[in-house]
Amino acid sequence: MAHRIAKRILGITLAPVLALCLLAGALPTGSGAVLTARAAEEIAGHSYLTENSAYRLYLNEEDLSVVVEDKATGAYLESSISYDDGQNNNIWLGAMRSAVVLTLINKNDDTLQADLVNDDVTRKVTKSDTGFTAELYWNKYKLGFTLEVSFDEDGLSARIAEDSIREDSEQYFIGTIRLYPYMGCSYLTDKEGYMLVPDGNGALIYLDDKEGRYPSGFSGTIFGTDIGFEESKVETLLWDKYNTISDAEIVLAPVFGIAHTDDRIAFLGIVEEGAERASIEVVPNGASVDYNRAYARFVLRRLYTQPTSNNSTAGSLHIYEADRSHSDLGVRFVFLSGDDADYVGMAGAYRNYLLQSGSLVRKEDTYRTRVDFLGSDRQSWVLGTQGVVMTTVDDIYEIFADLEARGVTQTISLYKGWQDGGLYNLPITKYKAESKLGGTGDLTKLMKSLEGTGREFYLYNNALLINPDETNATFNVIKQVNKRRYEYKTYRDVYETFYFLTPSRSKLLLERFVKSYTSKGVSNLALAGITNKLFTYTYSSDKYTRYDCAKLYNEAIEELSTQTNLVLEQPISPYWDDTNVFLDMPLYTSSYILEDESIPFLSIVLKGVLPMYAEYVNFEANEKEFFLKMIESGAYPSFYVTKEDSSELIYTNSNDIYSSRYDSYKERIAEYDAIFRELSERTKGAVITEHVIDGDLRKVSYSNGVTIYLNYSASPASCDGVDIEGMSYVVK
Repeated sequence: MAHRIAKRILGITLAPVLALCLLAGALPTGSGAVLTARAAEEIAGHSYLTENSAYRLYLNEEDLSVVVEDKATGAYLESSISYDDGQNNNIWLGAMRSAVVLTLINKNDDTLQADLVNDDVTRKVTKSDTGFTAELYWNKYKLGFTLEVSFDEDGLSARIAEDSIREDSEQYFIGTIRLYPYMGCSYLTDKEGYMLVPDGNGALIYLDDKEGRYPSGFSGTIFGTDIGFEESKVETLLWDKYNTISDAEIVLAPVFGIAHTDDRIAFLGIVEEGAERASIEVVPNGASVDYNRAYARFVLRRLYTQPTSNNSTAGSLHIYEADRSHSDLGVRFVFLSGDDADYVGMAGAYRNYLLQSGSLVRKEDTYRTRVDFLGSDRQSWVLGTQGVVMTTVDDIYEIFADLEARGVTQTISLYKGWQDGGLYNLPITKYKAESKLGGTGDLTKLMKSLEGTGREFYLYNNALLINPDETNATFNVIKQVNKRRYEYKTYRDVYETFYFLTPSRSKLLLERFVKSYTSKGVSNLALAGITNKLFTYTYSSDKYTRYDCAKLYNEAIEELSTQTNLVLEQPISPYWDDTNVFLDMPLYTSSYILEDESIPFLSIVLKGVLPMYAEYVNFEANEKEFFLKMIESGAYPSFYVTKEDSSELIYTNSNDIYSSRYDSYKERIAEYDAIFRELSERTKGAVITEHVIDGDLRKVSYSNGVTIYLNYSASPASCDGVDIEGMSYVVK
């Protein structure tokens, strides 16, 4: 499949393109000439409506589906199927052709589909120079809303305003809404190309015949799962103690897309409104129907389980939310053609979108190796717990001096477990350091002594969790929608269960901590926990949505960004403008079987704009591959070290840290520092403009002319005449 996804070396099938050009009334005037721009009156049952400088928009007024045509080539994308293989029932055909598809809930909690093909819908369509509005009302179900579609230089925007939604029936209610769910769809192998999956850093699903291998597609809740509805699940444990299954990666950005590489046309979908209660669905052919599709699914009401008593063995009821979520819903489709009609072009379009909207701000990109420290944790003792000291303030002075002698002069460091009571004494309510580490005075002196030296030193604060074994957790913790207190299980010996603070409490405690912290003249803060969690919750019998949660977290993080030098741990996209660096950028995906290729999509978006640090090198099983992944993605290395041997942690909650002693990593830190510092100097301020996959080979090109070739196989190989040793890279 390498030829299908390599930018600027894609094979082009001329016959279909010429046919489409003739259909659009565009004829070539010579080799390489731009085709004439005369609009066809109709394409695939859709009438011409409007256009921008590069594309034309066609509309079918019955189902409100659209066709978007590239004016230069005549290639186009459809939002509904133009070919029916006869295998689909009316329900599926309605979903395939309608601009909007609803899941409805009736009073018996059954669900059914509503669309613009199978139902009696009153439509009032008003066209304009920039698109159309459609007032829609399903007469049988007595509900409706206004669909607003605008077409400008930035693409096509489809949105539903919250105040236009009507639910006039006491029997039928809206469960979910999909906007243009078949935009860019294709049948089996009719098109070459792929679909973009926002899993981890990014993945692709090819548009080849899946032969019915997958019963479903990728479904990822934007910004992570909602624990407010999450039911208890049976974990896969080793010796009834250790969880052996890794969590799926978080959908950090609300994007999806489809590229038809044979026609050199693509779109990037961006959920602009309502992302907090939406999911990205990327479904290959063979999953229910033989069409490839990618779309956003907005959830207005969710099903949850309500226990009927405190007895865990008693029965339970499955109930839908009585009140729907309240938000505008909107998706933007950005169209791409020619050399930009691939995932690199999608990443560039998303970067430009974020920069232009102010959701991303260019940050200073001086290279620093990340060397984090664990201060202390606690282990069970005869009565209560006992502190386990791993890295004191004096140890950090010593380690920095050793790094200086090895030429590692610029670092960024997080100090974890610095607080009184150790790493899991949460929440942190004031600036008070563990006395066995040196106390608050010595820690403050350390941070002040590092100012202006090239070493950035941050105190780590998880603002989400509360430890009920160390702190009174009777109040200010969240309950799920079923009024059961949410418990976060650690599968560790000392502290087995944590609770989540309410967002308002997290915000208040952060304000208190920052006030006591900055009053000492220091302000570097590394924030975790609330940076990638959104949830529905109840507190004091009141229900709060993910929109409420996002609002409070956003306010807290914005305030912190003005009061501190702030860095965020694996932040979701709404917070990217508030952090100085991106900590713990995932370099892999969740490894779902239906994903054909892993790609560094988020890294391509952020490289050259926001410095990115990978997860810890010393916890990776395949360090050589991880090393190449960092180089390929432009992410910087991270190490988690301790002065004492990690064997001291065996009876603590940090017993998953199996290798951290600084003496074991000091040479590797210096080696990585030299390598990545040189790479950073070569690519500083440049963005990735090309990413080519050819089997085990990768080619990454930057806007300043630098190209990096990587070979993931054990055997030597060559690309563009460049020889690359096995498991190695070359910079040109």
